[in-house]
Amino acid sequence: MWWGGAPLREMLTWSHAATDNANVCSPPSPPAIERRGAIRELASRHGLEAVRWWPPNDGDLLVEGLPVSLRQLRADLERALGCKVAIYLADRLETETRDRLLEETVDLLAP
Repeated sequence: MWWGGAPLREMLTWSHAATDNANVCSPPSPPAIERRGAIRELASRHGLEAVRWWPPNDGDLLVEGLPVSLRQLRADLERALGCKVAIYLADRLETETRDRLLEETVDLLAP
């Protein structure tokens, strides 16, 4: 079988060689994990009870509590994280959905 001028089998068996330290390097931490201190400060300033990161997207955050200004919270978080954020309000979700998300998210205010 051919695809794009090369035998398909050849395409499936070819790969780049791994570098010497391929198993030593770990990927960088997501911005939400790296900047927990800034997130704690913002949570306090905006009156939030909890901020949780929803992997794998860097900017997906689940918050508990209702900020005075959602627009300002989003701007502050985007500035702190260096990426666009999507804020999900836990208080506005169905109980079943909120409970499931609590299991899938990472608490950013925990020590």
